[in-house]
Amino acid sequence: MGNLTKFNDILMNANDLCWKEYLFLPKDKNWSLKSICSLIDWDDLDDEDLWEDGETPQFAIDNNLIYALNMATIQDIVNNAKQQRPQCSEADLFEAFMYYYKNDAFITFSE
Repeated sequence: MGNLTKFNDILMNANDLCWKEYLFLPKDKNWSLKSICSLIDWDDLDDEDLWEDGETPQFAIDNNLIYALNMATIQDIVNNAKQQRPQCSEADLFEAFMYYYKNDAFITFSE
């Protein structure tokens, strides 16, 4: 089911990852590039893989993670950032992700 990884790995490899997975990040929302996170495909979960609410993956609960965004959206965020800054850094991708998460809109990088 779920595996733990660092958030920077997700951002830097977004286009190589499955679009139908969902990103879970630490519940405290004190996120950084080094945050531990997980990609989970809800379609692969059975009832016993879900917490008592019947919706939240037990793996996320066990690892103190919450749903952040779906992978298809993250791929769009990364692609948008790379269109603006072809050599964008991990920090640029993180900034673009956080902007989207907070504003439900793509970032516009200043020159």
